[in-house]
Amino acid sequence: MKNSLFLIILMITGMISACASLDRTARSRSIEESVMPSLTDIEKTTSAEGSLWRGNSSKAFFYQDPRAGQVGDLVKVLVVENAKGSKDAATKTGRTSSIKATTGASLGLPTNTTNNLQAGGSYTDQFDGNGSTSRDQSLTATVPSVVTRVYPNGNLFIKGRREVMINNEKATISVAGIIRPEDIGPQNTIISTAIAEAKIEYTGKGVLADKQHPGWLIRMLAWVWPF
Repeated sequence: MKNSLFLIILMITGMISACASLDRTARSRSIEESVMPSLTDIEKTTSAEGSLWRGNSSKAFFYQDPRAGQVGDLVKVLVVENAKGSKDAATKTGRTSSIKATTGASLGLPTNTTNNLQAGGSYTDQFDGNGSTSRDQSLTATVPSVVTRVYPNGNLFIKGRREVMINNEKATISVAGIIRPEDIGPQNTIISTAIAEAKIEYTGKGVLADKQHPGWLIRMLAWVWPF
C-alpha cells in the first residue's frame, strides 16, 4: 500500500514537472515568434550593377531621410492617451389629479338625502431620479513598431507589441494603426494621437491581474441573481 502511494505521488510530481517545462518552452517559443517579424512582405533589394547602394533601400542615398517609409522599417510610437468623460442626468416628474361629484335636487330626492350623496377621489404621482457617471484614465508608454504595409497614397500601417514579464506577472501593450509619413518626427517617433484607426491595448496576466476580478462562482451568482 505504501509503495503504491509512493508511486502515485512520484507520477504526479513528474507530470507537474513536465507540464511546467512544457509551459516554459511554449512561452519562450511564443516570445520568439512575436519578436521575430515576418519578412515575407519585405521586398528584396539588390545593388545596381556598379553601385554600392541598393535601389529601393531607405539607405539608398547618403542624405536620405532616416525616418520610416517602407515595409520592415521601425518607428517608435509614443503612447500618450488621456481620456476623461462625465455625464449627469436628472429627471423629475409630478402629476396630481382630483375629482369630486355631488348629486343635486334634480333627481327628485329630499334635500337632506342628496346632501349625503357625494363622491370624490384624488391621485398623486411623483418621480424624482438622478444619475451621474465619470471616467478618467491615462496611459503613457513607448512601443517600437514595424511598418507592415504601405498604402498607394503613402500612408503606413504599423504594428507593434511590447511584452514584459516580472515575477510571473506579464504585462503586454499592443499598438496598431495607420500613420502619415509627415507626422513622423525627426527622431523617427510618432505620438499615438496621430494614429488613425488606432488600436491600443494594455493587458496584464498573473496573480495581480487575477485579483482584479471576482471568482467564477461570484460571477455566476451575480448573473443569475434576479435582485
